[in-house]
Order: sequence, then structure tokens, then C-alpha cells
Amino acid sequence: MNSHTTPTPAQKKQLDSYIQLLRQWNTTINLVAPGTLADVEQRHIQDCAQLVPHVAHLPAQKILDVGSGGGLPGLILAILAPQHTYTLSERDQRKSAFLRTAAHQLQLTNVTISAADVKTLTEQYDIITARAFSSLLNILQDTSPLLAPAGHYLLLKGQAIDEELRACETKFHLTTERWPSIVAGNGWVVRLKLNVSAPVPRGTPHL
Repeated sequence: MNSHTTPTPAQKKQLDSYIQLLRQWNTTINLVAPGTLADVEQRHIQDCAQLVPHVAHLPAQKILDVGSGGGLPGLILAILAPQHTYTLSERDQRKSAFLRTAAHQLQLTNVTISAADVKTLTEQYDIITARAFSSLLNILQDTSPLLAPAGHYLLLKGQAIDEELRACETKFHLTTERWPSIVAGNGWVVRLKLNVSAPVPRGTPHL
């Protein structure tokens, strides 16, 4: 990890415990690709930690992690940027059980788990995050009503980001910033703001 995300001893202990839990649960639940378990720290922890410099300097924010799966990036952010409160949305009941167990064992009192479909949530959030969840268009259509007026998205996306952005052009007006991933060769850290007067209604068909 770089100097912006060097964990404290207590955070390092939490991250080590998280990795142990991930490996244990991944034998029965597909939280991450089995082939990535040999290098969890770089493939998953460091990848997610790239978001920390974008939130570490902010005052307390409400953050929604969509399709949290194995808690990536939600749990990692909750450990490394603990001043914020996090809702981890994961409708797969087995994965949400893992998230509850991990949050409890890691003593992450700033984390809430939602096992409901994200489209049923009503609260608004300052930041919405996602990693390896869905296309950008689907993410925006499902969650734009949940983004606070001054809020933004903070996403880990792959090499198809230009294509995904083009697919959003007719439905969303976006202000986009992005930075090359220091972990995934063709990946990007993407920050998006919606330039809209009103959120796109839920139920808009996905393309």
C-alpha cells in the first residue's frame, strides 16, 4: 500500500483477520475467484485501498457499497477510513451472512448490512461505491435515486470504461474524473457526479 493508505497496527490486524475469514468462507461461497486467493493483498485489498485517498480527507460521510459481495471495497474502506458510516448492500443471503459475520468479528461498528435489493432502499448517501458488480449504466439506473444532491460515485472499473460511459450518454449527464489503477493494469478508479435536476425514476429499462 502507498503512504496514503498505510494501515495502523490495529487496522493491519483487522485486514489480516478479514483475509483469514475470506479464505475460510470462500471454500463454500464464491466471494472472490479462487485463483486470486494466493495474492489477496494485492488483487483485492490494495485494489480497494486505492479508494481511500478519495475519502480519507472528508468529514463523516454516508457511504453505500452496492453489490458488496465479499465486502470489497466496503469492508476495506470501513477499516481504513473509519470516520464514515457504511451500508453494504448484498441481496445474496449467503454473502450477506458473510458480511454480517465479518463486520461483527472485525468490530466494525460503522457498518450496516442490507440484504434487500438495492432498488428497495430509500435513504440517500453521500458516496456510492461498487467493484465488479454491474455495468455503469445499470449501477446508475438502480442507484441514482439514492445519491444525495451533492454526492458522487466512486467506482473501480475495468478497461471497458469508455464503452460504459458512452452507454450512459443518452440517459445521464456526468462529470467524470478517473485515475489509472496502480493494481489492475487496465483498470480505473472513477469518480462521477450526476448533473441532473432530478434522479432517473426507478424501473427505467436496462439496455
